[in-house]
Amino acid sequence: MSGKRPSLADSMRQAVAAEAPPPSPSAAPTTPPRAIRSEPAERPTGFHAATRVGKKKVTATLDPRAHKQLKSLANERDTTVEALLNEAIADLFAKHGLSRSA
Repeated sequence: MSGKRPSLADSMRQAVAAEAPPPSPSAAPTTPPRAIRSEPAERPTGFHAATRVGKKKVTATLDPRAHKQLKSLANERDTTVEALLNEAIADLFAKHGLSRSA
């Protein structure tokens, strides 16, 4: 099999064009209705697990080998990467004489 895979976007455009009736010659061009601005609604809060309420996320950039090693260690210990990182942060705080709740 050679050649490029067909574009999904092009396929969708063709399907929509095939379903749409042709415009009648006497029909005036229509413009979409203008959006009615209302008072801004409250921003949706989204889903947050109960265990994460009131907590902040922290990210770190790791070398791919370190990331793989961390995931492997979590798997070997039958735990999560998040649990290992929490343990490592607790050890770091203890090393520097800080309390875990800091």
